[in-house]
Amino acid sequence: MVSRIATSSQNAATLRNLQSSNAAMALSTYQITTGLKSRTLSDDAGNASKLLTLRDVQTRTSTYMNNLSSANQQLKAAESALQQMTDLLSEATSLATTARNENSESTRATLAPKAQALVEGFYSLFNTQYNGQYLFSGSNANLSPMGDSPTATPFGGYPIDTAWYQGDSQLATVVSGSQTTLEYGVTGNSDAFAQLKSGLEALWYGLQNNNVTEIDNAISVLNSAKTSLSSMVSNVGGQMNSVNQQVDRYTTQQTFITDSIDNIEKVDVSEAMLDFSAQSATLQASMMVITQMNQVSLLNYLR
Repeated sequence: MVSRIATSSQNAATLRNLQSSNAAMALSTYQITTGLKSRTLSDDAGNASKLLTLRDVQTRTSTYMNNLSSANQQLKAAESALQQMTDLLSEATSLATTARNENSESTRATLAPKAQALVEGFYSLFNTQYNGQYLFSGSNANLSPMGDSPTATPFGGYPIDTAWYQGDSQLATVVSGSQTTLEYGVTGNSDAFAQLKSGLEALWYGLQNNNVTEIDNAISVLNSAKTSLSSMVSNVGGQMNSVNQQVDRYTTQQTFITDSIDNIEKVDVSEAMLDFSAQSATLQASMMVITQMNQVSLLNYLR
């Protein structure tokens, strides 16, 4: 009787070892096939809180990076439009100089369509959109910054009128960090745009009407626009550099976070395979012990 009780107790212990080995092998199989240490957070309770925090920071950082990337793309579009305005301004200055040195009314009249094309080009660039949003309307990006049609208009004097501007003076903003926002872009009520518009329209008017005074006004205003526009282009370039620096910092942070998460979640597959081999050997040994014990138990029973 004592022998039978001992054998039963040994069987129970061996079965527990067998179940434990089976569970360990199942986990090792999961680790080898997925590269992950555990199936659920509850399987790694010690690191669960840390892992959740890291994932939260990772998600929020990704959002900030997407916001900054969108802002950077809009700044690139604005920079491109401003560069084209700079080229347009150079062409207008050259045209104005040619017209000023030309005394023939008929010749100046033939230059008027070129000035008209420059005015129309400015209007088009000023109404540039990115993803359906007007770049130079400030925070009111759903409304075009200028709704008027191009016209040949004499210079109205200083201060230059900006009543034609339909946007506002509030820069666009994005959430760039925890409790932080970034203002970016330029608004259409700046001096550069007003000077460029006024100078181009005065040039068109002067050529169309053989008005030397308006041609001179155009030359003066366009020279001022050159300085203002150059400053604006530099400002946008500086904003882009600032955005890129923030993105670089977040990229470094994301790399660190990803590595930290991997250290918690990921398993060394080669080590998992070694564990699997050891667990398999343990399982086979346990099964052999059970088989032998069952044989002994049967003999004892027959006796």
